[in-house]
Amino acid sequence: MNKAALRSPSRRLRQKRTTEHRTPRKEQILDVAAALFGERGFEAVSLADIAAAVGLSKTTLYHYFERKEQILGTLIVATIRQLNEFIAEQVPAQAPPEEKLLAFVEAQAEFFERHRTHFKVLLTQFGSLTDPVARDQAIEWRVQYENAIRRIIQEGVASGRFSGERPNSVVRAVLASLYWLVRWYRPDGQTPAREVAREYALLVLYGVVVRDDASAPAARPAV
Repeated sequence: MNKAALRSPSRRLRQKRTTEHRTPRKEQILDVAAALFGERGFEAVSLADIAAAVGLSKTTLYHYFERKEQILGTLIVATIRQLNEFIAEQVPAQAPPEEKLLAFVEAQAEFFERHRTHFKVLLTQFGSLTDPVARDQAIEWRVQYENAIRRIIQEGVASGRFSGERPNSVVRAVLASLYWLVRWYRPDGQTPAREVAREYALLVLYGVVVRDDASAPAARPAV
């Protein structure tokens, strides 16, 4: 997999992006907003709610963010960009496709565990993103992210290590299993998210790794 392609946005995305100065206070506002959006949903949270939770007046909050949509856009774009960059660093460029697949899901699970609140907002509130510039940026980063796992599966098929049947379904199964962590995973549990994700990936690999007919499980008799 070409890490540079995953790490770098397209020319159109680079042209859209503006340099934003991130201060500790801005980071605090974003963290608090992410917690509120994740708990209540974007529509149920007001700028006044965010200001009160941070300990600022609404007027002071305007110095950092003028609109609630701006906060959500900043959260989602930054989170999906950081996810892409983290995965690019974790997936080895020179490795068999099954190793890359394991590295991909483990990296995403680790990112999720480190940034649970922001990741939850990314998954559950993406549809509330109405700012056109932020939405375009987020969609392009999401496409790059999905293409990263798609390239791994395609590489496995091309090399003969993965079955060529229904590769798109494999991609969807991998992504769905990772997204579902947001719904049920608890950080105080006994199993780290990275290990859970690896178990999911091994289940997927069992279904896509090409095996000899002799090693394949026998078909169940028709009822």
